Amino acid sequence: MRVLITNLFVSYNSGTEAVVELLADGLRRGGHQTMLLAPTLGEMADRMRLRGHHVVDRIAEIVEKPDIIHAQHLTPCLTALARFPDVPAVFSCHSAFFEVEAPMLHPQIRRWIAVDEACKAKCLSRGVPADRLDLIYNAIDLERFKQRPPLPSKPLKGLLLTKNFEHQQAVREACARSNMQLDELGPATGRFSNQLEKDLLQYDVVFATARMAIEAAAVGCSVVVCDARGFAGLLDTANMEAWRRMNLGVGLLTRPTTVENLMEALSKFDADDAAEVCAYFRKVAGAEHFIDEHLRTYSQAIETNVQTTDDERSLATASWIEEIGVSRERRRWFSVANEIGGAWRDSSEQATLLDLVRSNTKTLESGAAALTDLGERVKSIGPEIAKSSAALLNVAHDSQTRLYRLEGQLSVLSSSVVDSAASLHNVAHDSQSRLHRLEGQLSGLSTSVTDGSLNSATKDREAALQRIDEELSRLSNFVNESKRLYNGMIPLFIRKMFRRARGRG
Repeated sequence: MRVLITNLFVSYNSGTEAVVELLADGLRRGGHQTMLLAPTLGEMADRMRLRGHHVVDRIAEIVEKPDIIHAQHLTPCLTALARFPDVPAVFSCHSAFFEVEAPMLHPQIRRWIAVDEACKAKCLSRGVPADRLDLIYNAIDLERFKQRPPLPSKPLKGLLLTKNFEHQQAVREACARSNMQLDELGPATGRFSNQLEKDLLQYDVVFATARMAIEAAAVGCSVVVCDARGFAGLLDTANMEAWRRMNLGVGLLTRPTTVENLMEALSKFDADDAAEVCAYFRKVAGAEHFIDEHLRTYSQAIETNVQTTDDERSLATASWIEEIGVSRERRRWFSVANEIGGAWRDSSEQATLLDLVRSNTKTLESGAAALTDLGERVKSIGPEIAKSSAALLNVAHDSQTRLYRLEGQLSVLSSSVVDSAASLHNVAHDSQSRLHRLEGQLSGLSTSVTDGSLNSATKDREAALQRIDEELSRLSNFVNESKRLYNGMIPLFIRKMFRRARGRG
């Protein structure tokens, strides 16, 4: 059988890419011819070509007419339907969340495949006939994904596999609190791996959803089912069968992905229970039955006799174009464009943008924490500031009052000093006059002594004059000291008064 498989990407090893790779490899091993059409190609396409697959990004390169079209995603599906209008098709719905994966009706599509109960409900809600809808759970290549050695009693290393980054910070914080090293892979991180089967062997806990979670469980890792859309919890033996029917996907994500919910899940880590979960998925999720179920669906689609006219097929194709072609009206194309927007960025540019976002986020978080701390500190010292302000106002008022009082005292003292200085000046002047008179009298007495006219009474007068001379000397000293005090008293007094005022203030 010649099978044309469509997908948006054959590049990054994402969920649907892994399904397409597993399906193509299984079909080729069974002797079937595979052709893959994807608008975006990468290293994954190169590896698949080396294994003999025909992988292209242009429909014109599909030369041989296929027997069946197996379509994933609306846009490449429409391309294949328009190129081969008489070839029956099968459409797989891999997500009930994304519009680009949602089914649309078309006469060429004879059967639909849902990968879990949520996708089944999505298909039925879009008008897919129940009798033409098959439920085929995702599988893994057990030869590729080997079982890891037994888990430790306490998890040491974690791996986040994600397409979106809104929940990354919560996972990081939960791992930090649990003393777990965390690595990250996926489109949201800008880091990709071409050997996930080897990478998983190194980790004790994996945070993922859908196919990636199934792969991790089959390897033997303990799995916390979560992403930015929501949180389910720890995969264990109590919920593994029910959760597999939901593909470990969006239908289980009923709670938010918070640090508290993640910590609760990590607290339930059980190495022995994880080993039982591993054994279950290795038993039921092997690729053998997966390939057989798809071949059966292909055969049913080819054998289904649907009578349609060229006009009906053309109208259906034109209606698809109206929905997913760019227009002013926000039809389905708008949701599809938002879902795949930015997917064409190369990984280096995406990684640079993500690093910038993370750096800015850390800066903002640090600034917010500092502002919060500053706000709390300001709030706590507010009463003290008010109390200190009131005390300062009281001190200023008291100081002003005391200053006015000291200025009054200084004015009175200054007047007293001036009066005292004037009195001293008068005393000094009188003393100076008396001194001159006494000196004149003394001069006359001295002349009499020189002439030899002194008698015995004169000797007594001489003694008296000696005493007068001593008294005059003391009086002269007093006058000089009075002058010195008069010249220096006022500046000294003013300086002392200001020092005293400053000391009291």
